[in-house]
Amino acid sequence: MLERHELETFLTLAEELHFGRTAERLHVSTARVSQMIKKLERRVGVPLFSRTSRRVELSAVGRRLPPRTRGSHQASPAALARRHG
Repeated sequence: MLERHELETFLTLAEELHFGRTAERLHVSTARVSQMIKKLERRVGVPLFSRTSRRVELSAVGRRLPPRTRGSHQASPAALARRHG
């Protein structure tokens, strides 16, 4: 099962597409947002975001997840990984 803060971090970053603004909204550090997303991506087994030094975008898998994950804080990493196929 995904923890509430993992899903909240993913959804907020998916909306903001900016680590700094996501951190501000969630009242955590930018490093914490980055750590949380990396941890989530490791658990799911696929990248959820494409990142460069200037840009953050949802990956193909990440683009498909927000509509399916909103309101579902019970999503499991395995269920999320299956959705990318």
